[in-house]
Amino acid sequence: MKKSFFIFLSIFSLFLILNTLNAVEFTSIDYKNQYLEPSKTYDLWVVITPEKEINNTIIGIYPYGESKDYIQIIKGKDSEGQLFPSEKGVGHFIIKIKDDAPSKDYKIVAYCNYTEDNKQYSENRIFTIPVRGKPILTIENPPTIKEGVNTIYLKITNEGTGIARNIKMQFNNDDNQIYALSDGYINYIKPGETRLMEIKIYASGDGVVKLPYKLTYSNPYDNLQLTDKTKTEQGDSNTITYNYKNQKIVEETGNLVFKVIPDNVIDLNVINYTYPVGEINNFTLSIKNNYKDSNFIITIGNYYLGNNQKNLFIKHGETKNVSFKIKVNDMGVKEIPVKIIFDGNEINKNISINVIGKVQLVLTGVNIEGITEKTITGDLSNIGTTKAKSVLVSIKRTKNIIPKRPYENYFVGTINADDYGSFELHCVINGNVSEIPIVITYRDEDNNLITINKEIEIDNGQLVLNNNYKGKGEGINYFVVGIGLLFCIGVIYLMYRGFARKKE
Repeated sequence: MKKSFFIFLSIFSLFLILNTLNAVEFTSIDYKNQYLEPSKTYDLWVVITPEKEINNTIIGIYPYGESKDYIQIIKGKDSEGQLFPSEKGVGHFIIKIKDDAPSKDYKIVAYCNYTEDNKQYSENRIFTIPVRGKPILTIENPPTIKEGVNTIYLKITNEGTGIARNIKMQFNNDDNQIYALSDGYINYIKPGETRLMEIKIYASGDGVVKLPYKLTYSNPYDNLQLTDKTKTEQGDSNTITYNYKNQKIVEETGNLVFKVIPDNVIDLNVINYTYPVGEINNFTLSIKNNYKDSNFIITIGNYYLGNNQKNLFIKHGETKNVSFKIKVNDMGVKEIPVKIIFDGNEINKNISINVIGKVQLVLTGVNIEGITEKTITGDLSNIGTTKAKSVLVSIKRTKNIIPKRPYENYFVGTINADDYGSFELHCVINGNVSEIPIVITYRDEDNNLITINKEIEIDNGQLVLNNNYKGKGEGINYFVVGIGLLFCIGVIYLMYRGFARKKE
C-alpha cells in the first residue's frame, strides 16, 4: 500500500513539474549597440524559442519600473503566428531613449502571448539595457585677435553626459587672411568639464574672418547607427537585413569667427615696474591709441583696492595714463591681468610687476666718547620688511674730520628685517665741529646699491639730539661750569671781607 502511494505521488509530482515548465524560452535581446544614448531611437529584437508547437504568437515589450519615465515604446508588438518546437521567433521593436535619461541600466519586460491546445498562455522575462550619456562639445573662442601670430586658447566644454576622448581640431587653411599654424588636441573631457585647447593662428588685415575647422572625438563605446535595411524574399519567407555604421568616431565641422585688429592698435606700458610689499601703491598704465578716437574701458584683475575699472577717452595718436590703487602682500614677480575694451574689440594682457621688500635702517643707541679723538658706537636697526645685505658704515672725511684706522669703516654685513647690527667708528676732530657725517651703504634684494647719508650732531665735542635718532645729550657745558666757579670765588671773597671787618 505504501509502495503504491509512493509511486502515485512520484508520477503526480512529475506531471506537475512537466506542466509548470515554460513552453517558450526567451533566448536573447539585441539592440546592436554596446550602449544606448539619450535622445536617440533604436531597433530592438527579442528572440524566443518554443519547446512545443505554439500558435497565435505575439511578442511584445514594455518598460518596467523607473524605465517608464525614460524609455518610449514606438513599436511594442510583433506577431509571429505559428511556431514549431525549436523554431526561433523574432520580435522587432522600436524604442526611443528620452533626452533627459540619466546614465544607468534600465529594465524592459519582454512577453510572449500564445495558444497551445486552444488554451491561452503568457510568459515573460525581464531584460536589462544600459543607457549611457553621450558627449556634447561646445566651443568658445576668443572674439578678437591681432595681426600676426596669435596663441589662443579655445574653451571646449562637454555639456553631455558621456566622456569624450581624443579630441582633435584640424583647419582648412585656404584663406590667406587667416590660417592655423598648429592643430589642437585634448586627450579627454569629462561630462560637465571645460578644458583649454591651445592653437596658433596667423591673421592679417582688419575685420571679421572665419577659420573653418573639423572637430573629431571618440565615444568610449561602440555607437552603431542604422543606415539602411534590405528585404529579401525566399519562397514563403522574407529575410530582412539591417546595415549599420559604427559612429564611435564623431565628426563635426564649423567655423571659428574672429575680429582681427592691427597689431599696434594700442601701446600698453606700465609706468613703474617695482613696488614695495605690503604698501598701497599707484599701479599706473600708459596707453597710446594707434587706432581711432575711442572710449576705452580698462579693467585690472588682481591686487586692486576699490574700483578696478576705469573709463578713458583717447584720441587717435594720443597717450594717456590711468592709475589703480593696488596692494600686494607677497614678494616676488606678480602678474596683473589687464582687459581693455574699445570699439567692440577686446585686448587681454598680463602685466608683470616686481614686488620687493623695503629696507628701513635707523640709528639707535648712538654714543660718542672722547674730546679730540672720537669713538662713535651704536646700532643700525632694520625696521623694514626685507633684509639689507653688505651693510657698511663709514665716516665721511672732511676738512676738520679725519677718519682713524682701523675703524674708519665698519662692515656690519646682513641685517634681517626686525634685527640690528652694531658698529664702531673712530675719527680725529680738528677745530670747531658740530656734526660728524657718516655714510651707510647696503644692497637690497635686487642687488641694487643703496646709499644713506646721516649726520651725528655734537656740541663742544659731545653728542646731542639730532633728527636721525632719538637720544639725550650727555656732554659737559664748560661755560656754565666757569660761571659757577666765578660765583663760588665771589662768595668766598665776600665772606673773607666780612670776617676781616669783624676783626678790626
